[in-house]
Amino acid sequence: MANLFVDGKYGDRGIILGNEAIARGALEAGIGYASMYPGTPASEIIIALDKNKKNIKNIYTEFSLNEHISLHGAIGASWSGIRSLCAMKNVGLNVASEPAHFLAYTGVKAGLVLAIGSDPGAPSSSNEQDDRWYSLHTYMPIIEPSNIQEAKDFTKKAFDISEQFSFGIILMAPSRLCHNAGILHFGDCSDRDLISGNFKRDPENYLNLFNLAVKNHKKYLERNELLKKYVYNSELNMIIDAQISSAKSSRIGFISSGVIYSHLIEALNFINADYYKILKLGITFPLSEELIGKFLDNLDEVVIVEEAEGFLEFQIKKIAFEIGYHGKIHGKNVFKAYGELTIDDVIKGVTGFLGKAAPEYFTAAVNKSEILSDKIPQRMGTFCVGCPHRGTIYSILKASGYSNTGSKDRDVVIAGDIGCYTLGLLPPYNAMDWLTCMNSGLSIGQAISIADKSKKIIALVGDSTFYHSGIPVLMNAIQNNSNILYIILDNSWTAMTGHQKTPSTKTDIDGTPIPNSVNLKDLLKSLGVSYIKTVDPNSVKRFSVIIKEALKEKGLKVIIAKRECILQEERRKKIKNIKSKPENSSEIIYELQKERCVKCNECFVELACPAIQSAKENGINNGKEYYFIDPVSCVKCGVCYEVCPNSAIRKVEFNLHPSINPESQLCFLDNK
Repeated sequence: MANLFVDGKYGDRGIILGNEAIARGALEAGIGYASMYPGTPASEIIIALDKNKKNIKNIYTEFSLNEHISLHGAIGASWSGIRSLCAMKNVGLNVASEPAHFLAYTGVKAGLVLAIGSDPGAPSSSNEQDDRWYSLHTYMPIIEPSNIQEAKDFTKKAFDISEQFSFGIILMAPSRLCHNAGILHFGDCSDRDLISGNFKRDPENYLNLFNLAVKNHKKYLERNELLKKYVYNSELNMIIDAQISSAKSSRIGFISSGVIYSHLIEALNFINADYYKILKLGITFPLSEELIGKFLDNLDEVVIVEEAEGFLEFQIKKIAFEIGYHGKIHGKNVFKAYGELTIDDVIKGVTGFLGKAAPEYFTAAVNKSEILSDKIPQRMGTFCVGCPHRGTIYSILKASGYSNTGSKDRDVVIAGDIGCYTLGLLPPYNAMDWLTCMNSGLSIGQAISIADKSKKIIALVGDSTFYHSGIPVLMNAIQNNSNILYIILDNSWTAMTGHQKTPSTKTDIDGTPIPNSVNLKDLLKSLGVSYIKTVDPNSVKRFSVIIKEALKEKGLKVIIAKRECILQEERRKKIKNIKSKPENSSEIIYELQKERCVKCNECFVELACPAIQSAKENGINNGKEYYFIDPVSCVKCGVCYEVCPNSAIRKVEFNLHPSINPESQLCFLDNK
């Protein structure tokens, strides 16, 4: 079967993710370098290129240690004449802000596009910052596609604009575009034989300091004026003139961009009000004063429909003031400045502003939804079955005296951080006292240990987060002799974003050894850590004892909770079994004996493994409740077996007969 992502040509079409469409646009533009630090919702942009790189000539892909390094790498490739794509999530730009700030001064050689996955509503982020505001001081132009096709086409176009004006270009894609799928019409790819690096010294631009930085600033301002003239005529911006679209013209207009523009069109069609003048902005920074003035002409009122805190409204009101526009401009007085702006929000905002009634069935549906929203059970995030982080969180809580069924107090402060283990902040664990940004746990915890010496502090960090920016934080703690327990949850992968490798990943998913992997314990020793212990987090009783002992010690203590992500471990087993069927293999199952179980809740509530479930005797409401292990969900990690204080969970190990299908033997045992 043809791989459309790699081999698609003009005239082909297929269903594709928004992130994949961005990657395909970059491929059509002829990129040779792609990098990112993994971050939802943007991860699939580089994943799409990385997993196909064997079939793409002259391409280099990299999952960098952090966004700062990733953007620097893309700049280096651009300066060598290679078109480069750097992707990151919204908060990634905070980390990459330093290279982003000098990029407008130094300029680019070959096209450079920075694709940012924004996250309104913060379903996968620690905040919902609007990165467009960065461009007021990084000066990076912004392009906002509104659908799958534009995600590809605008990305391709962005490389041309980047080269023409020597700017790094931001392509802003919200999570709804990144993760939605739709039909994409492919274009032709550039000739990849022409991709070749050739770095040429350019001190006048690349030595950005002293008076050279001032000269570069002046050059930026000159290029920005040229870009504004381009923006006025660009096909990425579009005025939909009411005089043309309908005889029912109005002196009210709408301005919008990105996915919200699609919501606006749908909302106006929904109320049969598609006769208003609309400005669709594909380039949202810088804006063309001439274009805005042209649109505002003959309008009494303009409504700006956008998500977040009014980035377009801010710019357009400034332009309107300078050109002497006397009409009214609305924006955040109509639409909320926080959270995701849904199609329902846009319909309500537009109908409210225009004084039009929404269809009766829409109002009835919204009212019904509001009534039911409090009654529908909420989905609660939790660890995967068999996740080693569950064992770590359980052990910490036991060591600190916390119990879901008993004491709700614990005698230690627990600092959270960004990763899968973040789920430990949710009930029933409630195992974190703060969570802000990557590697805030140890750095904030260190200061608290100084300010409040009566508290014992445990700071958590994942292996990928540690390598991201945790080493300087740890060195600072070492240098200042901090009194804190630092637990590194090492599952060998950047699991939360799709299992990218970390520097200490030793074995690939197919069992191939990875050369040059870092020995984390040796690294910690080289940094000057003297107290280091490594423990299997699934050995929860031993782990809990080690934590208690560490908390009694003064100074900086590091525990490595070392166990591979269960998802990768299980996938590797399946691949191994497909390649070579094991002979005389053994199997372990765990069974909860309801006759011995006293429902102490140690496994069901304290450990809270989703594979342990409850049911009623004979399936009736008044029947006696009992707990059982769901054999389909259970991955046989054995943690519940260890925590059960009443020996109600039984471990059975047996050998599979080599001549009989192992699946049928397991089914027999599960059904007995």
